[in-house]
Amino acid sequence: MPNKSKPVPERTLKPLDKLYWSRVVLGISAGISSAYLGLLSTNTNAPNPNALYGVALAVGVYFISYLLARSGLGIEHEVKQKWKFITTGIGSYIMLFLFSWILANTLITQL
Repeated sequence: MPNKSKPVPERTLKPLDKLYWSRVVLGISAGISSAYLGLLSTNTNAPNPNALYGVALAVGVYFISYLLARSGLGIEHEVKQKWKFITTGIGSYIMLFLFSWILANTLITQL
């Protein structure tokens, strides 16, 4: 009996979906990097002045992802609204950056 199943269509991500998921991964990696670089305080009584460097790292990584999206992905002609390069994935990036930064710092200070 011949197999009459339909061929599975190939699923590819749209360019803005690729940008979104790359920013998710970058947010997690920037948070972990900030924690391992010691950009959070291990002393709970005093604020760490180096914590602003962690935020600067996050902003810098996001800016680099913006530049890569504009030049490297080659999707500029497909996106009609240019602000989409900036806003795509920004909420997930910020939340995952903060989550991974806090979680990694907690794990580092507990060990």
